[in-house]
Amino acid sequence: MEGAAQIDSMKSLIRFSFSALIITFLAAGCGFLPATNSPTFIPEEHLPTVIEMTAQAMIDEGIILITPVPPPTSVPVIITETPIPTDTKIPPSPEPEFTPTETIDLALIEQEPLTLPDPLPYGEIQLISPGRLSRVTSPFSIHAYLAPPRNDREEESSYQVSLYGSDGRLLVRHLFTREAGQSGNTHLTMEIIFEVSGDAEAARLEISSLDEYGRISALATTDLILLSEGDPEIKAVQDLYENLIIQQPISSTLIQGDVLIIQGVTRFAPRDQLLIELINREGGLVGSILLLVSQENLGSGYRPFEGEVPYQVGISSWIRVQVTARDGKFSGVQHLSSVEVLVSP
Repeated sequence: MEGAAQIDSMKSLIRFSFSALIITFLAAGCGFLPATNSPTFIPEEHLPTVIEMTAQAMIDEGIILITPVPPPTSVPVIITETPIPTDTKIPPSPEPEFTPTETIDLALIEQEPLTLPDPLPYGEIQLISPGRLSRVTSPFSIHAYLAPPRNDREEESSYQVSLYGSDGRLLVRHLFTREAGQSGNTHLTMEIIFEVSGDAEAARLEISSLDEYGRISALATTDLILLSEGDPEIKAVQDLYENLIIQQPISSTLIQGDVLIIQGVTRFAPRDQLLIELINREGGLVGSILLLVSQENLGSGYRPFEGEVPYQVGISSWIRVQVTARDGKFSGVQHLSSVEVLVSP
């Protein structure tokens, strides 16, 4: 009986402490920052073999798994605006006050041995076509599924579709918006018009999503061969799983202290490294680290990564944890995944 009384007393104390913590957050509310025909190969006179060999050497080896394409769950979005080959930046919005609609979970972080998620999650950006190292002529069509943001808020999202040449120059860019509250995946279809100066050029197609504060929340790419003329060859995608999975921290959790624990698995790790950056809603960098990726293969080409990222904030702030695979080619970025969490000193 005495032991049961002690347990009841401890439960009461935990409930009291949790309630006090929530009251403290509310009292300081205004201070929160906040995806046929048989392929026809290109004649030698139009595409020197060295172009494809160079492009192939520039790309990391892919995964052999083939998975079915999930059906679209919303009305297709057809984009027809004129390409604008200029850098487009979305200015950050004013920092809104924190409101109870932004759900916070108290995170008690415990580092556990990393394992491969089962089932594997699909990518937030699923590039269906064209597949890696497809040969395309102008214009060519792209198909992709765009999943809703992975958080608890029905926020507006912006998307960029960009095409970069072999020297990193921007050839084409389209910008469009997904309205707040739209449910299910968006099926994106779009025609890309381009020009190349020679017979062929290696290029990178990039699709990225930006949150309501202008921060990149997800980015996916595929490398192509642009032809000035000839017959296109569209290759199939390898699979639609997320290539870079963040397992810690969990989205919309509260983290206290001055160090953030990062854990996950990736199929992209140029030079066995990933860049971790912590960016607040005003666009400020509050922490960063270059993290080494383990050589251990957990299956399907995924390798684990984990580490600690020091950060500095004066007051409680919402920050986006960006994990980036940088290869220094074309746009410089191969893949990016992120989560948003609340950190407190």
